[in-house]
Amino acid sequence: MVDISTTSTGSAGIAGSATAQAGPAAVPDEAARGSRIGSAALRGLLAVARCPAVWLCLVAAFFYSALAVDRIDQHLAGSYDFGVIFQVIHGWAFHFYPSEPLQGAGQSEWGDHFSPMLILLAPLLWLHDAPSSLAVAQAFVICAAGLPVYFAVRRLHGTTAATLACVFFLTCMEVQTAIGFDIHENMFEPLLIGWAIERALAGRWTAASILMGLNVLCYEDMGVMVFLFGLWAAWHRRWRHAAVLMVLGPVMVLLFTQVILPDWGRDVANWQLRHFDYGPTLHASSTFQAFLHALEHPHHLFRLMISNRVKRGTWLFLLLPVFFVCLASPITYLGSTTVVLLMASDNVTHWAWNYHFYLQVAPIIVIGAFDGARRIGLLGRLLWRRTGRPLPAGLSRLRSPRVHRGVVVAFALAALGTSAAMQLQPQNRARLAAWEYLDGKLVRPAALVRDIDAVAAHVPSGQNVYVSNDLGTVLVARDTDWISPGEATYVFFDTATGWTPPGYEQRLQGLGFHLVYRQGQVYLMER
Repeated sequence: MVDISTTSTGSAGIAGSATAQAGPAAVPDEAARGSRIGSAALRGLLAVARCPAVWLCLVAAFFYSALAVDRIDQHLAGSYDFGVIFQVIHGWAFHFYPSEPLQGAGQSEWGDHFSPMLILLAPLLWLHDAPSSLAVAQAFVICAAGLPVYFAVRRLHGTTAATLACVFFLTCMEVQTAIGFDIHENMFEPLLIGWAIERALAGRWTAASILMGLNVLCYEDMGVMVFLFGLWAAWHRRWRHAAVLMVLGPVMVLLFTQVILPDWGRDVANWQLRHFDYGPTLHASSTFQAFLHALEHPHHLFRLMISNRVKRGTWLFLLLPVFFVCLASPITYLGSTTVVLLMASDNVTHWAWNYHFYLQVAPIIVIGAFDGARRIGLLGRLLWRRTGRPLPAGLSRLRSPRVHRGVVVAFALAALGTSAAMQLQPQNRARLAAWEYLDGKLVRPAALVRDIDAVAAHVPSGQNVYVSNDLGTVLVARDTDWISPGEATYVFFDTATGWTPPGYEQRLQGLGFHLVYRQGQVYLMER
C-alpha cells in the first residue's frame, strides 16, 4: 500500500521547494522589467532631445508668446476677434456654454461659428483667468504644427531638408499674421492637418482619417477639406476611410447650416452675408448656390481669383516662396477650396494676406512643395528613360541619393530666402507682427497705456461694459464686454486711436451716461 499522507506531504514539500526557488527569481524579473521601462523612457527623451524640430518649435513658440503677450500689455489686441474668442472659452470654462455677448445678449458662438474644439483651452482659464493664457496657448498650438511638417518632409527627403521646411513653416507669413491677429478658432487646424498628412504619407490611414475628421470640430467650413481628404484616400484605394470622410465632411457642413445655426436663432442668409458675401461676386445667397454658379461658369470663377491687385498679391505670398512647386503635388489641393472660397467672397479682408484666414493652408503648402519636388524628380527620370538614351558617363553621379538631397536642400534654402525677401519689403514688413515686434514698433505711446490702465482700475468687476474695439482685452477677464452701449452699465473708451467717432462723449450723455473718470483721452462713463 501507498501511504497517501506521506505522498501528499512529499508533494507539498516539492511544491514548497519550487515556490521557494521561484520567489527570489520573481524579484529580478520585476527589476528587469522596470529597468527596461526606464531605458525605453530614457531613449525616448534622448530621441526628443536630438530632434531639431522640437527645439525649433519651442524657440518659435516662446518668441510668438512674448509677441502675443506684449500686444496684450500694450492694449493692441481688440474685441474682435480676441475678446470674442476669450468670451467663448470663458463661457466653456465657467458656465459650460460658449457665450458670445459681443455678438448679442444670450448669444452662443454656435450661432456664429462652430468650434467646439475651443473647449480644450478652458482648463487654462481655471489656472489663470487672463487673456495672456490664451495668447500663449495659441502660439504653442500653432508652432507645434512644425513637428508634423518636419516628420513628413523627413520621410520624403531626409533630416536637413525637413529642418529647413520646419523653419520655413514657423517663419512663413501665414503663421506670423495669424498670431499677430489676436486669437482665432482656426488655431488647431494646422496641427491636425499636418499630422493627418504625415500619417497618410506613413500609410497610417486610420490615424490620418481620425485627425483630419477632427477638423470639423474646429470650424464650420472644414467639412469641405475633410471631403477632399476622402478623395485623396480613395486615390490611394483606402475605400472605407474615403467613404467615411466623404460622408462626414458634407454632413457636418449641412448640420451646421441647416440645424445648428437656425437652432441658435441665426438666419442662414444673414450669416452668409456677414461671413461670405457671394451676392455681388457669384450672384448667390448661399454657399450651395455659389458652388453651382462656379460649376456652371468656371471662367468667371477663375477671373475672380485674380481680379485685383490684393488677390494677386496674396497668391504670390502663398505660392511664390516655394516657386509654385507645390502645385505638382495632390496634397496641395486639399487646401484649394479654402483659398477659393476666400477669394470668391466680396469681403475684402478675406483676400488680404495679412489676416489669419490662410493659416490652415500653411502646412499643406509646405509639405505639398516638398512632395511636389519629389514628383518632379520622378517625372524627370521617367521622361529620360523613355528617350532610351543612357546618361553620359560624367553625369551618372547625378542619380546618387546625395545629389538628390543636395538639390532638395538648395530648393529649401531658396524658398527660405525668397520668403524672407518678400517679408522684408518695406510695405510688407510694416504689416507683419513679428517684424514689427523685432523693430520695436509694436507699441503704443507709454502715456496712453498708463492712462488706459488708470481708468480701467476704476471699472468695478462683474459689470456689463461697452468697450471700444481697441480696448477689448483690458476688462474682458473680469467684466462682460457688450456689443453696444444699449446693454451696458459702463462705457470704457478712448478718443486717441480713432476707434470712436468725434463727439462720442456727448452722444453717450444723450443715452443717459455720465462721466465717472477721465485721464487724458481715456473715458469711463456710467448709466
